[in-house]
Amino acid sequence: MKSTTRLILWLVVGILALGLAVTQSTRVSVPAQSTDRSLLSRPTDITLPADITTYGAVLLQTRVNDSHLMWFYLDSGASSPFVIDTRRAKDLGLKLEHFMSRGGGAGPNLYEFAKAKGVSINVGGLTFKDQTVAAFALAEIDEQFGRSIDGLVGIDLFTKYVVEVDYMDKKIRLYKPQTFTYSGSGESIPLALRDGHFFVSAKVEMPKGAQLTGEFLIDTGGYAVPAVLTTPFAQSNNLPAPTQKTIFDRSMSGLGGETKVLISRATSFTLGSSVMRAPLIYMSQDKGGALSSSQYDGLIGTEVLRRFKVIFDYTRRRLILERNLHYDEPIDYDMSGISFRAYGNDFKTFRIYQVLEDSPAAKVGLRVGDVLASIDDVPAARLTLEQIVHKLKVEGREYKLSMRRGSEPISVTIKTRRMI
Repeated sequence: MKSTTRLILWLVVGILALGLAVTQSTRVSVPAQSTDRSLLSRPTDITLPADITTYGAVLLQTRVNDSHLMWFYLDSGASSPFVIDTRRAKDLGLKLEHFMSRGGGAGPNLYEFAKAKGVSINVGGLTFKDQTVAAFALAEIDEQFGRSIDGLVGIDLFTKYVVEVDYMDKKIRLYKPQTFTYSGSGESIPLALRDGHFFVSAKVEMPKGAQLTGEFLIDTGGYAVPAVLTTPFAQSNNLPAPTQKTIFDRSMSGLGGETKVLISRATSFTLGSSVMRAPLIYMSQDKGGALSSSQYDGLIGTEVLRRFKVIFDYTRRRLILERNLHYDEPIDYDMSGISFRAYGNDFKTFRIYQVLEDSPAAKVGLRVGDVLASIDDVPAARLTLEQIVHKLKVEGREYKLSMRRGSEPISVTIKTRRMI
């Protein structure tokens, strides 16, 4: 077993971000209808109010110190019980202290964080009392996600409950570990918890290459990401091969700055007995930060997880995977060559962050900084970033894009095509 630095590991919109974990005991109160205030003795199961997006992001209704309703991201990769956005913390008047700068994020740069003590957090009726929460600036994450992320719900929920993530039914269900039994059609695979992170064994087979077995972090926060190989794991296995087709992508950013990956296709990715054919595989090129670590081999994000009903049963050290209707869907990459980010208070200003070389977007002259006005005469204000991403992942579609370059209007037609 490899030792792992105690970090908060999480991805949002394909964004890796790591930070110092806040280690503490957690006091929890169940909803008022229960007379037993112990977390693990609630006699009935709980379904948490949630919003589960197309690509597998799980957002939970949350209140902080009796605040207005917020949305916290469910993140099995976060070894802190809770994280709150620095702006939200200040708006709520939380006393921030212990300001620090450190590395270890998704990129080579230092990032800042703080702590707030004595915080009460209510998640779907469950009250977590007297919490010490980590505070990070999540503004750049919002831009890549296309909506406001107020914070994260991390590891404690997964260790104190059996947590079922039902991507098809769009529900999060919690069960009491002592009485939980499973009788479904899914498969149980060994689940290890080390230093606040869940790991499973998985296999990657690359074209004309040997089948590689690695230790992968299970990350419900890995939005729209399939599997990512760390730089040392990829390099030690001579990946990518010289003849292997790849795309260089630098559109992801996290706490430590910009993250660089080579995207390619594997022959297969195997999790338990489930074999996903020709999936995308991200291979880190980072020389600093989390993905340059040799302490684990990779991570598994929601582009894999959303193909199952996923049950975290930490008490029995198992991850239960029950295939759903998404299972046979192809794991694809953008087919336009455009990476947008969403700006403004309403996240309706969609500005190009990256244009890939030799892509449909590059061939019609689109540039970084161009702003989307409409797609096929549908105003950008009527779209979400997720809807735009979904459109541009469909092969062989023609779209009329109206853009603005500064004050100059631009109109182009692109035809999407598979680039990897």
